Amino acid sequence: MCQAILDIKADAKTEGFEEGFGEGVLKTLTALVSKGLLTVREAAEEAKTTVAEFCAKSGLTDQD
Repeated sequence: MCQAILDIKADAKTEGFEEGFGEGVLKTLTALVSKGLLTVREAAEEAKTTVAEFCAKSGLTDQD
């Protein structure tokens, strides 16, 4: 294979990993909020996002 195709495949794997990792972090933080171990605000902070964005992505509501 030519180097360009190898580079594209490597980029796709990295992007896929990062996307999957982000989804895993979101699911974990959502579960911790659901169990009462974190507040929505704390989870949003850990996710490096706003409370509104975290709520939209997780389906949770800000109950603080």
